[in-house]
Order: sequence, then C-alpha cells, then structure tokens
Amino acid sequence: MNEFEGKLEKLTRLTKAFEQADDSNKRSHLANELLCTLENTTLSARRYYSSFLKPEKHGREAHILPHHVEKHCAVEVTRDGWTHIRLNTLLQSNRQRVTGYIESTLLQMLHDHRAAGGTLPWYDRTFVIITEHTDRRYTGRTFDPDNKEWKCVTNALKGVLFEDDDSRTVSLILDSVPDGKGFTEVLAAPYFEVKKTWIGR
Repeated sequence: MNEFEGKLEKLTRLTKAFEQADDSNKRSHLANELLCTLENTTLSARRYYSSFLKPEKHGREAHILPHHVEKHCAVEVTRDGWTHIRLNTLLQSNRQRVTGYIESTLLQMLHDHRAAGGTLPWYDRTFVIITEHTDRRYTGRTFDPDNKEWKCVTNALKGVLFEDDDSRTVSLILDSVPDGKGFTEVLAAPYFEVKKTWIGR
C-alpha cells in the first residue's frame, strides 16, 4: 500500500505546484510530470486493488483503457496460430515521458486470455505487425513512426509469445489505417508465413 499512497502524495504536490506556477515552460514540465505520475498511480492501484476483486454475478465487460470504441480490447488466436490483439487506444508519443500503462494492459489481457482457458502460441521467429487506426483530424497525435512508443508492445509480448525482441527473433512492421477509429491492432505471426504473404503481394 505504501507505493500507492506515495504516488497519491506526489500527485497532490504536483497539482499544487502546477496551480502556483506562473511560467509556461514550468507549467508544461509539471503537466507532463503530473500526467506520467497519474498513469503510474493507476497502475499501482490496479496492482493493489485487483487482489480484492470478486466475480460479479452479472459481470460487465471492462474497458482496461479509458478510450471507448465500438469493440472492446480482445485477444484472439486464429486457427493458423496467428495472435491478434485489439487495444482500444493509440500508441503513446515518445516525445513525452512514457509510462508502463499500455505494456501492463497488454500483459493483463494475455493473462486473462490464459485464465479463461485460452492458449497462446510460441514463436521461434515472428513478425509483429502494429497497425494504428487513426486519422490526421486528431489533434496532438504522433504520425512519425520514430516518435511512436511501440517498444512497449514487443516488451509485453517478450517471454509470452517469443523468447526475446531482438532482430533475430522479431521482425517489426508499423502501419496505420486512416479510418479515424482510434484503436491499435497487434498481430504476431510465424515469420515465414508472413514473409510468403508479403512476397505474394
């Protein structure tokens, strides 16, 4: 409980400092620090309070992340052994401080999939394809691939679907679809099957 309480105290201090700041650069720095701390506080709360949760008689589908779309977060393994994950948020920008929020959510989704009786494949070598469903009409979004925090995805999958996220084990494709829906698809598939698909294209 100390970890969670400590982060709540830090949030209070940062909020007061932000309200008292009279310089725009300082406020920008404090706002970034406050948002990062808030997300980490959420993770701490999840770790602590989840052990107290009991199944509800009429359970509702929970939104692990706060971005609502028409479908919920989901993990699916196809008959061909391809792992498909739908995450109802977009990737973070690495130009700001990045928390473990998305990585923790992915790990929780994979854990819940197994806990519900699902199985996950193991890939000796794999293609990981990350596709953002976004639109340039969204303000404040990051469109340059080198400014997107995609490493949290491969970090979450490492040790669960494949041994390591080095270049000998994982090949990566970053893609985007301009449909304005605001969610991210992650596909992990056997390397040579995807390679044949791309050669066919």
